[in-house]
Amino acid sequence: MFLYCCNNVKRRKKHEYDFLYQTQASIGFFILAYIFAWVFTPLIVISPVYGLPGLFAPAFAALIVSGITGGRHEVIGLLRKLTIWRVNLIWYLVALGLPVVVSLFIALLGRFFGSDPSLQFAPITALGLVVFILVIGEELGWRGYAQIQFEKKYPTFVAAIILGILWGFWHLPNCFIPGLPHYEVPLLAFIFYTTSLSILAAWLMKNTRGSVLIATLFHGATNTFGFLTPGLEVETRWWLIAIVYTAAALVIILGTRVRLQRSLRRSTDNASVG
Repeated sequence: MFLYCCNNVKRRKKHEYDFLYQTQASIGFFILAYIFAWVFTPLIVISPVYGLPGLFAPAFAALIVSGITGGRHEVIGLLRKLTIWRVNLIWYLVALGLPVVVSLFIALLGRFFGSDPSLQFAPITALGLVVFILVIGEELGWRGYAQIQFEKKYPTFVAAIILGILWGFWHLPNCFIPGLPHYEVPLLAFIFYTTSLSILAAWLMKNTRGSVLIATLFHGATNTFGFLTPGLEVETRWWLIAIVYTAAALVIILGTRVRLQRSLRRSTDNASVG
């Protein structure tokens, strides 16, 4: 009995230690991600090249923290999430097509707020394609590391909501730098937007065996593909974006819940028959 109690205490202490250790690692990750981004992003006003490290801040932070906590093995495991490409073709179509569909709804709603009634697809520029590729620096950190860490403590969508809020505030310097896409964006609308994207990206990862590649394609598509809403004020446009993406995220959450309930009901029915 004494040995049993001692083992229980040891297991509890180990669990508490692991929880504390993981929490400290997560805090360290966000501190590094914020510092790298907030130091380098403002340098874009001097030259876009100087601001590039800011785009890779989450990846740098994830690699550093993974190296410290798990060594080479954990770093390799993190990078391998970028190579998970053998997934059902439908998920590639969803990752690339969902932002286009959502953008179409935003453009249609924009007509009621004074936007040009003609639908215009945003031109795909060289800069847009570069940004499409560079979001890998964000996704390796946000989805490849932070989402996984939060899921050790919270359900998937709760973890995604927490991450989405932190991800939104990470962009804060961009809201004050003229010329950047997020300049003068209403912060609350932007937080709703990033939180919704976080939920959708987490859902995509869950259905693709944790593929950061799919999450990267989705994030890149939200930045690159879509319809224009000429004539709308910045605040109106971003609130429309936030509302439509939030609606899309809620549909996914409710749909997932219904599917799980049906699955549980079938399992219960089968067990009763057996």
